[in-house]
Amino acid sequence: MVQKFKGPKVEEMKKDFKVLLINCNTMLDTLITAGIGTLSASLKQEGIEVKLFDTTFYKTRDKTGDEVRAYTLQVKKTDFKELGILPEEGDVVEDFRKEVESYRPDLIGLSCIEVTYSLGIELLEAVRHTKIPTVVGGVYATFSPDIVIKENCVDMVCIGEGEMALVELCKRMRASEDVTHVQNVWVKQNGMLYKNPLRRTMDMRELPFQDWDVYDRRRFWKPMGGKISVTGTFEMNRGCPYSCSFCVNSGLNKLYKGLGGYYREQEIPRLVEEMQEKKEKYNLQFVYLVAESFLTTSRKRIDEFARLYPRVGLPFWIEARPESITKEYVELLASVGCEGISVGIESGNYELRKNVLGRDITNERVIHAFELLEGSRIRVSGNNIIGFPTETREKIFDTIELNRQIKAKGVMVSFFSPYRGCALREVCELEKYLKEDDIANDYRLSPTLNMPQLTSRELAGLHRTFPLYVRFPKSEWPLIKICEGNGPQAESLYQELSNIYTEKFMR
Repeated sequence: MVQKFKGPKVEEMKKDFKVLLINCNTMLDTLITAGIGTLSASLKQEGIEVKLFDTTFYKTRDKTGDEVRAYTLQVKKTDFKELGILPEEGDVVEDFRKEVESYRPDLIGLSCIEVTYSLGIELLEAVRHTKIPTVVGGVYATFSPDIVIKENCVDMVCIGEGEMALVELCKRMRASEDVTHVQNVWVKQNGMLYKNPLRRTMDMRELPFQDWDVYDRRRFWKPMGGKISVTGTFEMNRGCPYSCSFCVNSGLNKLYKGLGGYYREQEIPRLVEEMQEKKEKYNLQFVYLVAESFLTTSRKRIDEFARLYPRVGLPFWIEARPESITKEYVELLASVGCEGISVGIESGNYELRKNVLGRDITNERVIHAFELLEGSRIRVSGNNIIGFPTETREKIFDTIELNRQIKAKGVMVSFFSPYRGCALREVCELEKYLKEDDIANDYRLSPTLNMPQLTSRELAGLHRTFPLYVRFPKSEWPLIKICEGNGPQAESLYQELSNIYTEKFMR
């Protein structure tokens, strides 16, 4: 292969170095990602210029994730048009091509997830003729480097954490030094492929505060609890101490075993300091805390958060596992402004939850967690997933029955998407529920698997009627079942029942 990035001799070294980062995001999913912010900040610390090309505001699909969730009665309808936020009129590929031509970066870095990978590659292909070196990172690249590196438009792949790796890569390129031995990075050069090992995970204290200046200010507007607020995302933890089989953290924990482990926690005083800084600079109204399970930590750390967070004084949203919820924690969180908690139920079938998902928690403990939250002012949503391998219609109704008992304010339901990195992906491939090179679908939009006992069409029908089954009396279930189907009659009846549901349960 042609060595595209062989630079000039050291004496001719460029002092300036420019990186164009691509945030290949799904349409109008405005919640900013902490990863882009820390990546940009890490580069700028080294005197590297950074610009971001963001696909968020381009019309790259027919419906947004929020529109689908509103249609399926999981969230209240929100309208970005009120804020003048609409998809861009221009073509995303053509605009990217123009951006590259005007900015003339020394390196293009693509960050994407599985569902945006195809779009990301389309963008890189559009500028391949420029011969600007490219590097692809993110979860999909981490677990599919063999696939990604084969793309003609990809020169390098970053596996795992990108901050230290990308900084080292850029410094070497700026100094016209050899780049074939940068840890975490696979490099194609002169027909050779250099597969470099992973470096140890970094201490979160080493991370700079996020750089949000690279973002379009529209990215800070996020629907939360039925209203649109200026929302900031902050990384409280990185990774998860658990290894549930349906989550990519199972793969990350395995990948970093012996290398410091993937799960780490940010120091609370430092976290609060960054939130204070960002609140003042960006006029934040809401905080979203990135922690796979907020309460899965020491009591000392939770107490420290409760003591220091009032300095921020903004409502915030967290995620938690049912078994981590206690009366004391509920009272503590409510006292410092916790507005919402998403609680992972996943499945209402205990055997499936324990043996397939790796979540050994009884239904009774799940119910107890929601009972503890019921009397608080915290908005509670139960997160459910349908379409697991071996799951049947009967087992999905076990999940519906459990949701009927817990009476959570919000009923969330997603499709199981076998993203690369999660342990269940291998099971799905072995059972021929998908092919090895298949890209998993967006968990909000459509099922990926087509299983003999539960087809994708059946799953789609259960997905949109799930909240109706949870909230409506069983005497209405025959009507709801009609709504699972396709066609004018099913749609008309679904709209009728949806209007009743919205009026009664979503005020």
